[in-house]
Amino acid sequence: MVEQRAISPDEDPVCAMPVDLAGATAKGLALRHEHTDYLFCSTGCLLEFRDDPGWFLDPAYTPTMM
Repeated sequence: MVEQRAISPDEDPVCAMPVDLAGATAKGLALRHEHTDYLFCSTGCLLEFRDDPGWFLDPAYTPTMM
């Protein structure tokens, strides 16, 4: 198994903002990747993650607010 950085269930993996599960799900800002559900604060973060999830899951990645 490839090592991944720790991401809490209510954290946007791109920018590290806290995300409300119900709100993100209702807005379509949730994505399943390799058996794990991720939540996003915005469509931009979701699209960035969708295009290259490995980058954002890499232990060397440091989330920043965009």
